[in-house]
Amino acid sequence: MPLRSAVKPLLCHLLLIIAAAPAGAQASDLGWMTRAEIEALPPAQQVPIPAWCSGTYYNPELAEPDPRADTIITADRSRLVPGGLAELLGDVRVEQPGRFLRADRAEMDQDTGDFLLEGDVRADTNLFSARAASMRGNTRHETAQFRDVEYAMFDLHVRGGAGLIEQQQQLIHITDGSYTTCPPDQRGWALTARQIELDRDTGWGTARNMTLRVRDVPVLYLPWITFPIDDRRKSGLLFPSLSTGDDGGFDVAQPIYLNIHPQVDAIVAPRFIQNRGSGFDSELRYLTSFGQGSISSGWLFQDREFDNEDRKIGRWAHRGQVRRWTLDADVNYVSDDFYFKDLDAGLDVRSQTNLPRQGEARYRGRTWTFLSRVQAWQTIDPLLPDQNKPYRRLPQLALSGDPTIAGPLRLLWLSDFTRFDRETDLPQDDITGDRLHFAPALSLPLHRSWGYIEPRVRAYHTRYNLQGVDTLPDSEPTRDLTGISLDAGLFLERPLVLNDTDWTQTLEPRLFYNRIEHKNQDDIPNFDAGELTFGYNSLFRENRFTGYDRIGDEEKLSMGLTSRFLDTTSGREVLRLRAGQSLYFKDRRIQLDNRPVDTREWSPVVADGTWYFSRYWHLFGETQWDRENNRREQNSLRLGYSDGERRVFHAGYRYRAREDIKQTELAAIWPVHRHWSLIGRWLFDMEGERSLENLIGVEYRDCCWQLRLVSIRDLTDRDGDGTLDPDQTFQLQFQMIGLGGFGGRLETLLERSIPGYGRNYANTIH
Repeated sequence: MPLRSAVKPLLCHLLLIIAAAPAGAQASDLGWMTRAEIEALPPAQQVPIPAWCSGTYYNPELAEPDPRADTIITADRSRLVPGGLAELLGDVRVEQPGRFLRADRAEMDQDTGDFLLEGDVRADTNLFSARAASMRGNTRHETAQFRDVEYAMFDLHVRGGAGLIEQQQQLIHITDGSYTTCPPDQRGWALTARQIELDRDTGWGTARNMTLRVRDVPVLYLPWITFPIDDRRKSGLLFPSLSTGDDGGFDVAQPIYLNIHPQVDAIVAPRFIQNRGSGFDSELRYLTSFGQGSISSGWLFQDREFDNEDRKIGRWAHRGQVRRWTLDADVNYVSDDFYFKDLDAGLDVRSQTNLPRQGEARYRGRTWTFLSRVQAWQTIDPLLPDQNKPYRRLPQLALSGDPTIAGPLRLLWLSDFTRFDRETDLPQDDITGDRLHFAPALSLPLHRSWGYIEPRVRAYHTRYNLQGVDTLPDSEPTRDLTGISLDAGLFLERPLVLNDTDWTQTLEPRLFYNRIEHKNQDDIPNFDAGELTFGYNSLFRENRFTGYDRIGDEEKLSMGLTSRFLDTTSGREVLRLRAGQSLYFKDRRIQLDNRPVDTREWSPVVADGTWYFSRYWHLFGETQWDRENNRREQNSLRLGYSDGERRVFHAGYRYRAREDIKQTELAAIWPVHRHWSLIGRWLFDMEGERSLENLIGVEYRDCCWQLRLVSIRDLTDRDGDGTLDPDQTFQLQFQMIGLGGFGGRLETLLERSIPGYGRNYANTIH
């Protein structure tokens, strides 16, 4: 009993030191459990394992540490030596909830705090495990030294070994050490170094005489390197980005990370393109009280494939919030119209026509919303006609709100002032000026649980102050219109039993009457009016045009019917069916782009349905049928799958008669094995019988590393003459899990190309 009381305080300090010790492992008994072993545990003790891993580090026998719990010490023999030295011999064990220590022999000096453990030393907590030939240190100074040690850290999924590990409070020195995230049964990659220093205060490590080994083969030697041991940032080299293409040849960029300030960092990447030359890419990120943003730039010096001209790109993006104000900016610049076609691998970026340059501040109150915006564009399509170039808004000021007047009666206020500017070569297209638009309305929404009715009356007043109006009769035209609408619907539901499952089916009929008088608007320029793609929701819009330069004349009655099927137990919507059509009482004379008057009495019948036939699968279909001309207007079908982890699948078909579009699309990231997945996208033009965009690749992933190789082929207008030629590039992404990787641009490509893909699919297990 005296011996037990004497050594207990020392061992408590010793356990605290062990809890702060380094981690890593080279033996399967250091807390590594296979998938089968974890599945054999009681359900309450099981932990999730990523599908691509064969197991994980886990010790179900050790719960969370409890410093208040008793410490139990056992040994075959014990004795006290004069001078305060306590010695334990034979199967020495120290146990406490969340911690376990074992050795053949232990010595502890109660006066100085020195201790020594020898022979098959074993130290375990719920977060790490270590095996060593010996361990010595001092409990008072919180120092410890392991010899011939193997270790594993559970939360980082890493293991390693060392000839000597010394700890001095938060500083750890490793001699002849190794580090890897590969499981014990794999030799994928490992870092070995003569000297490694881990500083838990700064969150970074330093290695000297470091060798990177892949399957035990040395592939890289560095005399000195720093690396993170937690989430804190530090300046240093990142892994390079590699690709190859038909035009540029081999393309490599070496990113350098700069940790400038806790709220500012940057990446500078010198870049070399085999057939073009050298340059650099950069990105500066910041976080302030006004929000967060980034400033990106790129420069290619004297492009040999572009008449030795410099090629440049820049972007500033910002998003923030200050109380009720949201602040947004998106400013883009490229030096020439062909930059994205030549130097960027993003499929959708190649088809951009106008790059935005805009900034806005928006105030959102309980009743009122105010918008202040400036907006300009850089047109990068040399074939775009002047009349199709967008106008700049310098500035746009908008105020909207819905204050209550009395009881349910509400005022719907909408006002907008915009100054439009544009530079064109043709005088008839160079019309600029100011527009002031008001569209106030009185609304009386009456809602009940079983339905609603909302009558509304709206007045439209628009006035202009124009310049360059030689082709228009008036430099200060005005327009005054009125409109009335009535929106009404019912909510009906009934219980339903199908396949022994309780359902709730709803029936939601809706009627919408809208009347806007006709007024000739030929003397008004079209700065921003557009026409929405016709669909179910457009049946119930007041104005069939976007923007404020055209107010569509019409008198119509729209009829719609929605039916939903809800799982009564979970409340989840499984199936939604909708169908509707509009009956017109007069012709629509106001049209865009000099189109003829629309004389149809009935709109196309539009019907769509969404079926969530499992947790991850959904099917959407839409059809539009022109009953008067007995023809299809539009068809679309989309089948999608997303499990939020590894699998993404998208199949689509769309047909639009007006735009002469008939296309099919397939896109997926789909595992065919625990470690292997296929990546692909195919966009096919059925009218032209040609592939527009192709992407095909393969991914390998396990607990040790991740590899992606992708080939991209699309059609691009290289010379700006409207002729599309095929262009093919290859991109490689390689990542050593827990250490880093290269090929980060591939993530952006997949986000652009595969609907439903997000970067969470590429996250590692950490």
